[in-house]
Amino acid sequence: VADLRLSDVSALFAAIGEGQVSAQSIIEKLTQPVGIEEDHDGEFELPQAPKSFRHIGGSDSGVLVKGDADVMVKLARCCTPVPGDQIMGFVTRGTGVSVHRTDCKNVGQLQLEPERILEVSWAPSSKRLFLVQIQVEALDRSGLLSDVTRVLSEHHVNILSASVSTRNDRVALSRFVFEMGDPGTLEHLLNAVKRIEAVYDVYRVSQ
Repeated sequence: VADLRLSDVSALFAAIGEGQVSAQSIIEKLTQPVGIEEDHDGEFELPQAPKSFRHIGGSDSGVLVKGDADVMVKLARCCTPVPGDQIMGFVTRGTGVSVHRTDCKNVGQLQLEPERILEVSWAPSSKRLFLVQIQVEALDRSGLLSDVTRVLSEHHVNILSASVSTRNDRVALSRFVFEMGDPGTLEHLLNAVKRIEAVYDVYRVSQ
């Protein structure tokens, strides 16, 4: 907002709606690199959360590994699990344990090596940030992007990236990647997005 010489977020949304600022320029700012670290196994480590969100003691992943409290844990990029999802652990080569949803598309392949599968569970009071992806499907209209980003901001999520495409039938497909501290509020957020004019579907992307 400061970079655009606007007073606050509300002024930013107004500028988008009035055509003073292009939606594409906002998306480019939202999609600047945030330091996600990838490895060869297709997994990722989320950026360090602010101190107020950090899990106290043990792993910062928010996941407990049965029998070993100090093992390195990563959340699998292929299915981006969040608290509330059923999860399983898989011992990787040299990088600790990767955590997958039990309905992850890669589970069948992982189960070919049952000796590397571990029992894991969500920590009861994790205070870390979790990565969430959602897709919004709507009839394309002026101001749609600003309305969606406004609702996301009102729910205090940290938007990391956004992409928008429009099909020939004027259906706009918008995908947002963001961090949230309490995935338990995701359903409330999705319902709020669904109430936006012209939006007819919104759902979490997990595959």
